[in-house]
Amino acid sequence: MARSGFAGPATGAAALAATAGLVFDAGGFDAVSWDRALVLLAAAAFGLVVLVGVERPGRPALLTVGALAGLTAWTAASWLWAASPPTALEEAQRIGCYLAAALVVVVAGRRAPLHWLLGGVAAGIVAAACWNLALRLAPDWTGRSARTDIGALADPVGYGNGLALLDAVGIVLLLGIAVAASSRPLRLIAAALLVPVAADLALLSSTGAVAALAAALLVFGLTAGRRAGWSALALLLLPALGALAVRRVHAVVSPQFGNELAAAPSGHRLLAGLALVTAAQVAGAWLLLPLLARLPALPRRVGAAAALLLAAAGLAAAPFALRGHDRYRYWRVAAREAAAHPVLGGGAGSYVDWWVRTRSVPLSTQEAHSLYLETLAELGPLGLLLVAAALGVPLVSAIRLRETRWGPPVLAALVAYDVHAAVDFDWELAGVTLPIVLLGAGAAVAVSPPVVELGARRRAVLSLAAACLAAAGILALAGSSPLAAAADAEAAGRYETALARAHRALRFAPWSAEAWDVIGRARMAQGDRAGARAAFGSAVRLDPAAWQAWLELADASAAGPRRAALAEAARLNPFWASGQ
Repeated sequence: MARSGFAGPATGAAALAATAGLVFDAGGFDAVSWDRALVLLAAAAFGLVVLVGVERPGRPALLTVGALAGLTAWTAASWLWAASPPTALEEAQRIGCYLAAALVVVVAGRRAPLHWLLGGVAAGIVAAACWNLALRLAPDWTGRSARTDIGALADPVGYGNGLALLDAVGIVLLLGIAVAASSRPLRLIAAALLVPVAADLALLSSTGAVAALAAALLVFGLTAGRRAGWSALALLLLPALGALAVRRVHAVVSPQFGNELAAAPSGHRLLAGLALVTAAQVAGAWLLLPLLARLPALPRRVGAAAALLLAAAGLAAAPFALRGHDRYRYWRVAAREAAAHPVLGGGAGSYVDWWVRTRSVPLSTQEAHSLYLETLAELGPLGLLLVAAALGVPLVSAIRLRETRWGPPVLAALVAYDVHAAVDFDWELAGVTLPIVLLGAGAAVAVSPPVVELGARRRAVLSLAAACLAAAGILALAGSSPLAAAADAEAAGRYETALARAHRALRFAPWSAEAWDVIGRARMAQGDRAGARAAFGSAVRLDPAAWQAWLELADASAAGPRRAALAEAARLNPFWASGQ
């Protein structure tokens, strides 16, 4: 199948839009974000199948899409046994977004070159890193203060470790471009952008991301070839020095709560210093890269020493990553849930119910901070196997591409994600995971056999599957969008609007306990206790594990029903009195 000269730039632009679109939409943590992306991606896949045609996917590509499809279906099926059935359906929608992303890449086939995918993802990450860097170092210039809440000063993602992982992925992708791109200006641009991305990583103080970056750089160094080793080492030197300089300025790394503007003078000086480092990086790359390319291959002893240094850095950072945020407590509860449900798991989204019911301290979390352990707890061995296939097949594909120009940076990016996902909830941030899905699917396509046109019958089946996926996304978005608007209206005191939007959400998502919860709060605020009681009753029938809804039902009730609702809330969350 002939490739258009427009296909490469279109691929890069699409990868940039998908990455930046979700990253700048609160990291893709909310249902509206991933439902919107699901609709757009599935529609794009359908359009490619119908209007352009399809290459016959190879086995790695089919296995990648099949694993994500199976995981989506298994997650949705867990609605049948989950303690919180509505949550299971929401989780399935997020995974459906990942499925749609992989499907677009597989349908596009070799018309979507891997290096354009890589460049688009890298550009989206750079945009996010530079935005956060500007907010942190020059909040007075950007017109808004960086946040000091749970977002950990990590706009636009809203979670510091998630943005830090994106920075780590961006560093290895930019390093790959700077070393391997055929265009000298492109190599210089990538080399220059290493400086702000590394500086943003330093600002975020994420030891887990540092460990993941160490693992990724180790893999990159082992696969990129010893001849590229000199260039890689030279390109990383100044960004590392810039990152160390950032870490030394406590005023911007840990700004004063509620007075972020106080760090602006220090931030301005850092920006000036980073600009000088970037200029030096460009000059050094311009002068040294051609010379380094003519040097003999990096001696094995030097490569081994660098590998040992990276491994030591990763091991040194790992204990801090594992210790942070009481992860061992989270993992212990996940292990208990897995032991209690060894076959099917507790159902998608059930971990948070186990946590609030069985925790020993009044700490709040929604996630186990480990993709693999949480999947085993919620979806059982089959769910874990499907996750392993969805991540493992692209990883093996990238390993097979290690001798190619773009295989090492893609492999390093996948390794960074897979390592970090073991100690954090990256899977729940669509803006962090979807770029990895794009790269992984691109690697799976790149190792496929020569192009063969897909037959008309299979093409029709594929178009029907894409259409069904898009329809499911439209239905999900029709429920999640008015629900989000209803919650915002209720919080703002616009109760009639909240009621109207929540009822609209129920027309498309009749399983939504959250919509009934919004209705109950709005009616309670209007003084309609009977209406609130009925709404909260509907919420707990749909989601019996929602302890907050039981508390709200108790507030709207009296006498015996009130005592019964309080008792159920206390059973589901023994620490409810502390507000946790």
